Amino acid sequence: MKPLGTRLAALFLTSLLGVLVIVGLVLAQLGWAAEAPYLLVVVVGLGVLLRKARTLKRAATGQHADGRTCSCCTSTVFDPVEVR
Repeated sequence: MKPLGTRLAALFLTSLLGVLVIVGLVLAQLGWAAEAPYLLVVVVGLGVLLRKARTLKRAATGQHADGRTCSCCTSTVFDPVEVR
């Protein structure tokens, strides 16, 4: 069973998607002059949200863009390995 936070987030996103679809359908009745800016705002907003979610997930799992697997040392995964 999923935690309450995950279920609540899924319900919120589902309801938000429903509202966006209904508003889009209403604006479609007015023609493309009203629909095009709305679709542009929705697509840009979703892109920003997905990028933010990816950043938050990466931070939560400890993955860093610079190749570091942790913050306790200065080495990266790209440093050469020294065999003794």
